[in-house]
Amino acid sequence: MAEAVNIRDWRIERAGEPVVRVGIVLDEDALATVELELPGAGYAISAHAGPAVVHAAAHLTARWDGDAITLRVGGEAERRSEHWGITPMQAPPLRQGTGVLVHQVVAGRGFHWQKRMDQTLSGRIELHAGRRGLIVVNQLPLEEYLAGVITAEMSGACPADFLKAQCVAARSWLLAFSEPKHAAEPFDRCNDDCCQRYQGTGDLTSAALDAVSSTRGLTLVDALGHVVDANYSKSCGGIVEAPEHVWGRPTPGLRALVDAPADAPERRFFPLTPDKLDEYLDGAWLAHTGMYCSPNVVPEEQLSQYLGRVDESGRYFRWTVRYHPEELGDLLRSKLPEARELAQLRDLRVTERGLSGRVGAIEIDFEDAKGRRRAAHVQSEYRIREALHAKFLYSSAFAARIKRDSGGQPVTVTLRGAGWGHGAGLCQIGALGMALQDIAYERILQHYFPDANLQQVYACRRRPDSGQRGSCG
Repeated sequence: MAEAVNIRDWRIERAGEPVVRVGIVLDEDALATVELELPGAGYAISAHAGPAVVHAAAHLTARWDGDAITLRVGGEAERRSEHWGITPMQAPPLRQGTGVLVHQVVAGRGFHWQKRMDQTLSGRIELHAGRRGLIVVNQLPLEEYLAGVITAEMSGACPADFLKAQCVAARSWLLAFSEPKHAAEPFDRCNDDCCQRYQGTGDLTSAALDAVSSTRGLTLVDALGHVVDANYSKSCGGIVEAPEHVWGRPTPGLRALVDAPADAPERRFFPLTPDKLDEYLDGAWLAHTGMYCSPNVVPEEQLSQYLGRVDESGRYFRWTVRYHPEELGDLLRSKLPEARELAQLRDLRVTERGLSGRVGAIEIDFEDAKGRRRAAHVQSEYRIREALHAKFLYSSAFAARIKRDSGGQPVTVTLRGAGWGHGAGLCQIGALGMALQDIAYERILQHYFPDANLQQVYACRRRPDSGQRGSCG
């Protein structure tokens, strides 16, 4: 049997399942020590250019020593190497909790939902010495990886058709491999929101495993037969954004659209021009809208059961952030080099919007310490979201509402917004809403990727846990 190709070298014409190397603990996490637990099954542990030693049911302590890693297995003496590999002697069936347990993995890096959590990882584990700490890599087949993605991005308790739609989108995004992320690292993609969430086998459900098996190799392709870079975000807020308004470039297979049925009256908001913005954010129509990601379709009090472990319960469809001018001024000074001389905030104006109302550019008027009027111009939805929140603003689909005193000075700055995330591609809560309405995953994908087709780019195989052949859709 031919060795599986790495995801970086995979091409659609090669028609085989690739392997993916996932960064679990990153150099930027600056962890000097990582604790791991081997299950009862045998694992071969090998140092760089050294012989493998088989262990079972052992506690491992890996310690970063600058240019190498010191590893202690159980009560044995420490050994030092620049690289360690931990490989299962025989791949066990993929089930909940299968694999090596890694303690205190960072999740939600840099966002307001950042936390640490234990993760159980199937496949091979590697330990590398980084510049600032340990790097832990998980190498495994793509389909096995996807089971850990769809139960991390959202819960394995989601309806089957949502899980299948999410699986196809996640598979397509990875196979497209179009974004130059982590090129200099010993892994292909990280395990977090920077790429797509992957949290191993700890949250696997039978429905999630079936979603992966039944869609095996099924991928979104564009009109030219290329794999679609199938982006997705938590909530579009009602209108999906065009990728060129988020990343400055079009993506074949993706476009802006209204997250509602074809005959929905909410389509009057598209495109979302400034004169429609206030009604879109706060109009009476919100009480009865059928937009798929709205609380009328996915009630907010029920949403927590469908979210991933890293997600926070909250208002995803509409939200409000309010600042005093001094508070916002402190934030802008700390986040923006072009606003470091800000002494008094005068105004915050949106100067560019996308088709969903997402902000692409803002202008900040202020006075410096000498009373001189200055202006800072900020472009890109990512920089704007980074600048306008202590961690990261929920989305860039917002209106900036400034209350002023009798002298015209700002008293409060209120950001009234819609959605969570960049808003391009599949809306996860919207796709959940469609699945809760018993809409099949093929129609869900057609709704969010109307210019793409489904194609099985590699074949079925027997499931190791059942001996049965998956249907592959």
